[in-house]
Amino acid sequence: MQKSFQVFGYNNLMGNIMDSHDKIRYMAYADGDLAINDGRASDFAWNNPPKVDDLKSYDKLKLHLAYILTIPGVPVIYYGDEIGMTGSSDPDNRRMMRFGDELNENEKQTFDDVSKLIHIRNERSALRYGDFLTLQADENVYAYIRSDMNERILTIINKNLNQQKLELILPDMYKVSRGKDLVKGQEYDVKNNKLSISVEGIKYLIMIIK
Repeated sequence: MQKSFQVFGYNNLMGNIMDSHDKIRYMAYADGDLAINDGRASDFAWNNPPKVDDLKSYDKLKLHLAYILTIPGVPVIYYGDEIGMTGSSDPDNRRMMRFGDELNENEKQTFDDVSKLIHIRNERSALRYGDFLTLQADENVYAYIRSDMNERILTIINKNLNQQKLELILPDMYKVSRGKDLVKGQEYDVKNNKLSISVEGIKYLIMIIK
């Protein structure tokens, strides 16, 4: 991320992708069917196309999309990402799109959750034009704030399977006293520039702080 900022700046038009017609679909990785640069991908594409077996894979996909929809650059959503479509390498990454009653309940829920993320991106100018401040970055949690002249948006991503209890220190110059979850509407107190919060396993939180 820091190298990208040095080269392209915070406000750039570089595409952030998860899937494409040239890649194994992310869900095949998340579900454990294939590894990165897996030599079996071509054989799987023709003879053993992946299926989604672990429901947590849908949460992993939404976590990935929450990330690319809140960082600088242009989020690129390849068709089928919004429902959690899986697939190996070409041609299995070009499966026919499915809609409505063709979707299972997990795919429908994924579509609804991804739609909310897209609406948040569209409605919040800081997520499109804001700067970028890292609050915490470790093997489990990535927490960052994007700010513009209108607002400040805090994103917390927890990729661990377990809940993470966090104490995030916000810059004193922000003069923040409250935070509001943009997905669920829950409000949080910020005391002495400290936000104490818990984030469930493989979950994200996007909030406006004031």
